[in-house]
Amino acid sequence: MTSKVQPEIVVEISLLPTAGGGRQRPISEGEYRGILGVGQENFSVRFFVPLAGGLAPGASGKFGVQFLVPEATLPHFRVGTSFTVWEGKIIGEGKVLEVIHRA
Repeated sequence: MTSKVQPEIVVEISLLPTAGGGRQRPISEGEYRGILGVGQENFSVRFFVPLAGGLAPGASGKFGVQFLVPEATLPHFRVGTSFTVWEGKIIGEGKVLEVIHRA
């Protein structure tokens, strides 16, 4: 499976364990579409999960993230910015490691 995601940033995401309010199942291998939150604002994103078996609750991974509207979103995601991963509730958290936006 190949990725069609053209990332604007690189992040590390840690999912909450199921017992801590996280997902019941892993995020499946392949393209994931979700929402990242910074402060009171939420942004639509997609990233590719290359891990066999996906990203399990309680696990962490490094991903290249693409925004739906990068021009409006990138100012909120500088290196070191912390964010939440949201699926109707917070299921994880992350940090921006690198900004690689191509104009």
